[in-house]
Amino acid sequence: MSDWVEHRMVEEGLLALQTTPRSDLGEVVDYVLSTPGKRTRPLILIFSAEAFGSPPQKSLNAALAVELAHAASLVHDDILDGGVERRGAPTTVERFGLEAALLCGDYLISRSIDLISHYPGEVIRNFAHACMEMSAGEMLDLSRISSPKEYFQCVSSKTASLFAASARMGCMIAKAGDEQASIYHEYGLHLGLAYQIVDDLEEVLGTNQGKRSLKASSTLPRIHGERGSLEEAVDICTSSICEHVVAARDALARGSGSEEMRDRLDLILNKMTGGWSEKCVLQRSLC
Repeated sequence: MSDWVEHRMVEEGLLALQTTPRSDLGEVVDYVLSTPGKRTRPLILIFSAEAFGSPPQKSLNAALAVELAHAASLVHDDILDGGVERRGAPTTVERFGLEAALLCGDYLISRSIDLISHYPGEVIRNFAHACMEMSAGEMLDLSRISSPKEYFQCVSSKTASLFAASARMGCMIAKAGDEQASIYHEYGLHLGLAYQIVDDLEEVLGTNQGKRSLKASSTLPRIHGERGSLEEAVDICTSSICEHVVAARDALARGSGSEEMRDRLDLILNKMTGGWSEKCVLQRSLC
């Protein structure tokens, strides 16, 4: 993904944002924004817009707004979960302390509002709704989630909502129409759900390196693991991942727009779900 010109545009945009504010707060912001990431959400937004003929420059600020909102959510998530390590480095709260981390998250959200404010009202409202959903999902995560239904309610808001909003916003910027915006939203939603289950499953299996928190969340594999064996939990989670991968691919197949951009969105789906998506292809071929 780093070979795409759009990825370089996002990285350069984030680098430009790191020049301000030149202060103690700026140091914390720079630390967050310079942490390597896939930049998946902004790429989904740009590709969704490009699928309907909108140049990447037109959607770049919206893509940056999405990445800043995501970055802020990670900072706040680490505060709530007692995050010690993320992406192989100390978390913001671990390195700079609680007060600085809180202010950094606030600044990132405020900067994202500034970036999104020049777009049409429907784009702004969609972005705001996704941010509110993320907060509601984080609140659910603070409670004791005890069932798969509660888990999916939580991650639909906390994680998947920003993926879905990114795809929808790209369509909105390109004026693709409500039907296509809804189809691309569906793609983003199922991608986000599949990704979160993969992330939670790899954490339980010990294959998710570089991330460590003091508090353990109630995740789908843990919920099923409490009811049966780890092997059974892995099987159930794998089936759920496949269900959402297939649903995301079906949405792309039903969508219109550039085939090249839809292929890129499918590649993002593969990257975000790792080897699990290949299992889904095999599983589906055996049906």
